[in-house]
Amino acid sequence: MSFHFIPKVLHEVLGLLVLPVIIVHCFWNWKAFKSSLRGNLKKKLSAIIDIILLLCMVIIISTGICISNHLFNGMIDIKFQRNIIIHQLHVSVPFLFMILAGIHLGLHWQGMWQRIKNIFKLNTSKISYKIVTRLTVAMLIVIGIYGSFLDRVGDRLLMQHIFATDATQLPFAEFIFIMISIFSIYTVIGFILDRYL
Repeated sequence: MSFHFIPKVLHEVLGLLVLPVIIVHCFWNWKAFKSSLRGNLKKKLSAIIDIILLLCMVIIISTGICISNHLFNGMIDIKFQRNIIIHQLHVSVPFLFMILAGIHLGLHWQGMWQRIKNIFKLNTSKISYKIVTRLTVAMLIVIGIYGSFLDRVGDRLLMQHIFATDATQLPFAEFIFIMISIFSIYTVIGFILDRYL
């Protein structure tokens, strides 16, 4: 999603390196995924999101290979390389992936956060910690909503032809912070779903 900021060949390499990371993540969590298929409503929702996330990743990587200008250049028929639908899928589906990945993280936040607290021996019972946490989350949500408009997330999900946005004109660090903030909105939504399901 930082295509505008990094060398194009690096974009392709990083895109392919995501695949083994996802394979390892799925392998480590295979038993939990299988049990979620037979679980309660929350677990079934989590399994559906996981399946859609995998489908999104297959679409992102396969469309990336089709439109590759570096790693797979010359190996793919020019009809695929120039196909506007393949381009649009490659640009739009990562935003759906980001939204669903945020919800996925939020649904699993409790268990993951407990492990982090144990590893780093964090004391989260202090009132100052709770205030700082809530203020940080509120700030991320506000910036994420603003960033969603700035990067035209809705238009991207509708597969409108967008190459550059106001967000992509920002310095790289600000762009990344906006992307993290957008991701955070959906992590909070997943966390709320987890609490109420």
